[in-house]
Amino acid sequence: MSKRVVSSLMGSGARLTRVALGALLAASTATAAFAQGGQTEVHKTYPVPSATPAPAALENQPPTLPVEPPAPAAKPTSPIGGTASTSAPGWQTDLAQQPPVTPEPAAAPVQEADLEVVAKINDYFNKMTFLQGVFVQTDPDTKQKRGKFYLARGGKVRFDYGSPSRLKIIADGKYLAIEDHDLNTSDRYPLEVTPFRLLLSEHVDLINDANILGVEQGTDAVVLTVEDKKGDGSGRIRLMFSKPDMVLKEWIITDAQGLSTKIEVANLEENKEPAPDVFKFSQTIGFKAPN
Repeated sequence: MSKRVVSSLMGSGARLTRVALGALLAASTATAAFAQGGQTEVHKTYPVPSATPAPAALENQPPTLPVEPPAPAAKPTSPIGGTASTSAPGWQTDLAQQPPVTPEPAAAPVQEADLEVVAKINDYFNKMTFLQGVFVQTDPDTKQKRGKFYLARGGKVRFDYGSPSRLKIIADGKYLAIEDHDLNTSDRYPLEVTPFRLLLSEHVDLINDANILGVEQGTDAVVLTVEDKKGDGSGRIRLMFSKPDMVLKEWIITDAQGLSTKIEVANLEENKEPAPDVFKFSQTIGFKAPN
């Protein structure tokens, strides 16, 4: 074997020896470190899966808040009163649980001239068999609705509300129904709990059947405020008539909670009989007792 080959082999062996010695020294150093209480730290790096970055649109969005359930819709206000203080079961008025009506200022004794005005109003209703016209209703929250109305002696009424509403309020002489044709529901109340029934009885006698709370006379109008003497009617009613012809112009129903609903009427036609089914409840709408 030539000297060059021997020299090459000897050089390779020396390098391998140095590598092996280095590995042994590293292993012995690591073992000594662990044996001495881990004073020398050995860090190992493991591959960590990269997290998928969130889209920028999501990163900029505010945190999602819990969604509150929608508040129940308020029940429609009746233009002749009675619905706010009527409660199940039995659809009877529980006056003991109702807030008191906001008291009127102390009324002076009814004067002779006032009695004459009340007598004229009695005569107006007693001569009227039917009444129809258009109305504008202003609710306690100041929202307004419009439509057509019909009144008849014997406790019969009907209010058809204009578009987009499909609300109808009908009294057949015994019950008052609030029909919501959008929701397909009908709530019914006894007509006797509405203060307006004083004006729809077979014989109207406000002097004997009502408490006269006030009579106000102006140059072109007279205002009469009354409440039912029986105490089972809900709230009071304020009637306005034009002078000197004594024609009904508007009324305001104030319920047991002190909330007022105003009805203004126009284009009145007296004693024009409507269609026979005007005061009949709808047969194609769901009926439920009031809550």
